[in-house]
Amino acid sequence: MLTVDPADLRFVFQGMLDRHKSGKEYGQFQWRIGVLTAQTNGMLPPLVDVRPGKTYQGEEGGLYPGGSNVRPAAHDAAGQKIARGIVPLNGDGKPDPVNGKIVIMPVSVSNGYGAWHRGDESDTSTTFMARANANPAKNPMLFIAYGFEYQLPGGNGGTGDPGPNSPFYRSLDHALKEQGVTPRQVQIVWLSMPVSGKSWGTNLPPGARTFPADAQQSKLAWKEIVHAIYVRYPNLKIIYNSTKGAMYMSATATKNPEFIGGPIEPFNHDAAWGVKWVIEDQIQGALDLNYDPARGPVKAPWLSWGPYFWSYPDGTPRHYDGLVWSLADVAPDGLHPSLSGLTKYANLLLHRMTTDPTATPWFMKVGAPPNQPPTVARVASVAASPVSGAATALSVLGADDGGEPNLTYTWSPTGPAGVTFSVNGPNRAKDTTATFPSAGRYTLQVTIADAGGLAATSSIEVTVTDP
Repeated sequence: MLTVDPADLRFVFQGMLDRHKSGKEYGQFQWRIGVLTAQTNGMLPPLVDVRPGKTYQGEEGGLYPGGSNVRPAAHDAAGQKIARGIVPLNGDGKPDPVNGKIVIMPVSVSNGYGAWHRGDESDTSTTFMARANANPAKNPMLFIAYGFEYQLPGGNGGTGDPGPNSPFYRSLDHALKEQGVTPRQVQIVWLSMPVSGKSWGTNLPPGARTFPADAQQSKLAWKEIVHAIYVRYPNLKIIYNSTKGAMYMSATATKNPEFIGGPIEPFNHDAAWGVKWVIEDQIQGALDLNYDPARGPVKAPWLSWGPYFWSYPDGTPRHYDGLVWSLADVAPDGLHPSLSGLTKYANLLLHRMTTDPTATPWFMKVGAPPNQPPTVARVASVAASPVSGAATALSVLGADDGGEPNLTYTWSPTGPAGVTFSVNGPNRAKDTTATFPSAGRYTLQVTIADAGGLAATSSIEVTVTDP
């Protein structure tokens, strides 16, 4: 992990402040500088980068036991067997190969729904639902449902009341009814929740809101959510679990006592350890998470990690797979992903569902040809470099067996300061304008992703002399 001197970082971002000297934007840049200054020394590593033999504050990393990022063989085999047994169900939850449906739905709040089906409220072209439904290789019996917690009064109360009878689940069921499906048809869930001890009503004292105490509280909350989901959706077979990427909102901006004394992080970071521990408990045979009727009463679905979104908050690429998460991927409110961030979420979701052997038996059409990754037809280029001025045009072009119009283009910057883009994420971002807040040398990488989440990348270095 790259170490950055906070004094240097403050100098780098001074240009951003100079350009936003008044009102709300100035305040946002002020707290973003503070957050980034506190998070550029590697103290918030992704689980996937804490490899075997390494620990984070004494705790083993990796998504699975032993510091591994690969599902244990026996657990994977069990998941594949369950996946092969998933068949279309009618409204009563009975097998119906002709008119039944295999329903997958999200259990999440705003950050997850943006990636699933709502986009950034202005563009839904990059969402998981839009792209998966447009994929001719998708199983025609698969129904991708949306969940939405605001349809009934108090629906979002699920973030404080995760019990199975909370308004949160009643609202999700209301959404299912509007789509013509029932809770008994739901067999797969993508669970993506921002959890912490405080947000789930445990009221941790300030001294306990640190790792690993907050992660242990997240584990308790996550297990409660899993149990509630299983009660609510009795034919549920699989839950894929995800936690958030880094956000940059401060206590001042949220006016939320949970964040007094610091920014919203490290709660999203630490919550992943709680999820890891729940999945590990199931793998190690915990009876309260048993999914196998041969071992006794079933208490939960089979659990696995879904996409894991956390990467270094300062924009350093993740060592495991190169995933970059930067300021460009966070909305101005600091709490939600931007369109480019939501596109990254959706890309990882699509890749999981179209390649994971516990998903492909029910997600993909039988006999569908294997998806081929996109290629770079024209490498990333810049109108001028060095750049004299604040902005310059960028261009790139991909090619794909599913057609170029179905590709998404997501730009990720690394360099001395945050870069903004006129458009970032949808297909039209193949032609965009980058705006630089300060002079320096930048690397701009574009990820070209298809409807299955497979991707190609192209990069260009840009020198800015006088923004």
